[in-house]
Amino acid sequence: MSERKRWNFVPATRTSSLVILLVGVCVLLSTSYSLADGVAVLPVAAVVLAVATIALAVAGLVRARPEAD
Repeated sequence: MSERKRWNFVPATRTSSLVILLVGVCVLLSTSYSLADGVAVLPVAAVVLAVATIALAVAGLVRARPEAD
């Protein structure tokens, strides 16, 4: 059987993991500022998705394959 999996969410390279990590941190910071005014549903959902994005990027950094030259 093939080594490929059907649902492969973890980024393959360190560069893509770093970009995803940067996006997740930016979304988390901007959303946390909007939560200072009060708790609403959409900012809370954005915080949860930002944390999941950061976790995905960290997993990609840990399991990244070496980049081709």
